[in-house]
Amino acid sequence: MADSYKITIVAAVSQIVGNILLLVEEGLSRLYPREPRKKLSEENYRFNKEKDIVNLVINDQSTGFETGINKLKIGKADVGHCGCEVIAVYNALCLMGKECSFAKVERDFELNGALTKVPFVPIGAYGSNPYALKRMVEMEGLKGKYVNRRQLLSAPGTYIFSFWNSGGLISGLHTIITEFDGEAFSLYNYGRMGVRIMDKEIWEKRFKKSFIIGLSISDLEEK
Repeated sequence: MADSYKITIVAAVSQIVGNILLLVEEGLSRLYPREPRKKLSEENYRFNKEKDIVNLVINDQSTGFETGINKLKIGKADVGHCGCEVIAVYNALCLMGKECSFAKVERDFELNGALTKVPFVPIGAYGSNPYALKRMVEMEGLKGKYVNRRQLLSAPGTYIFSFWNSGGLISGLHTIITEFDGEAFSLYNYGRMGVRIMDKEIWEKRFKKSFIIGLSISDLEEK
């Protein structure tokens, strides 16, 4: 029991530290924007364009069984390991009935400094900063409004949200898009393949302690 308690405390502290680091990094990116690595971005875009995924919701990041998404590029890494934020924004376009090209969305993330930057680690290896998601959603022509966990649970809608994996900062985070009908959630790119359905009580239990940040997603044309 004592060991379990210690593990819980360590995970909680790890999550708090992770949130602070992500906020600091995003703030510095806005204050001191770096010149984007255009050569790498163009190389990745050409590679991804050859195997592009267009107008098809992505649910198989880790396996690539349906789309081959796991072998596409993000920074100097593979999408299968760390492309969940790009997939979430791409899926948002698909679910909103917009034209969507994964290769284009991925390049937009790179050129606009949304990839997480960790010293001495290849760019892209830690995916994208969840605190950059709002500006990336809006860059792709959608509307994003910050919501906390309770707000997300209280109103049906389409949401992108990020959460810590078990272990917090050490284990990394995941970002997905979900549709909520007031009773149950349809979670896209949550499991190994396919859409996961989860009722609100189970959702609350799963994400109560790991929730990082959420965005309500809507079309700019909606009033």
